[in-house]
Amino acid sequence: MQAVSRAATRYDLTTIWFHWLTLALVTEQWIGAQLIDLFTSGSPRVAARSVHIVLGVLLVLLLVGRISWRLTRGRRLPEADGWPLNLAATAAQLGLYALLIGMVGSGLALSWARGDSIFGLVSIPAYEPGNRALVRSVKGVHSFLAWAILILGGVHGAAALAHHFVWRDGVLARMWR
Repeated sequence: MQAVSRAATRYDLTTIWFHWLTLALVTEQWIGAQLIDLFTSGSPRVAARSVHIVLGVLLVLLLVGRISWRLTRGRRLPEADGWPLNLAATAAQLGLYALLIGMVGSGLALSWARGDSIFGLVSIPAYEPGNRALVRSVKGVHSFLAWAILILGGVHGAAALAHHFVWRDGVLARMWR
C-alpha cells in the first residue's frame, strides 16, 4: 500500500478558502435579510437592502470562482466512505450548489422585479412597476431557497461534525488548512 502525502488528504488552500468564504457570506446574507425588515422605510432600509444586494453580487462572483476552480484546478480527493454516504455527500454538495445558483438568480430577479436603489447611487428599474404579485412571487422563491440552503447547509455541517466526533475518520480535517 502506498503512503499518501499529508497534502493529498486535504483540499487545496483555494478550495478551502472558497468553502469557508461561501459559508461566511451565506450566513451574513441570511442574517442581513432578517434585519432588513426591522427598517420600515427611508435611508436605513435602502442602506440595509443595498448592502444585501452588493454582498449578493459578491456571492455571485464567489460562486462563479468557486465552480470554475472546482471544474478546472480544484483538488479531487478519493472518496472517504462507502457508496451510500458518498451518494448522500455528493447529492448534498450538488444540492447546495443548485440552491446557491437559484438563490443568487432569484435575488437578482427580485431586485429587477421590484426595482431598487443601491445606496442612492445606482438605480435598478422595475421590470413591471406596480406588479406586487410578481414581487411577492419572486420574493417567495428567494425566501424558500434561503431556508432550503439553511436546512441543507445545517445537515451538511452536522454530517461533518459526525465524521469528526463520532466516526473520527478525518473527513472534516480535509477542509482545514
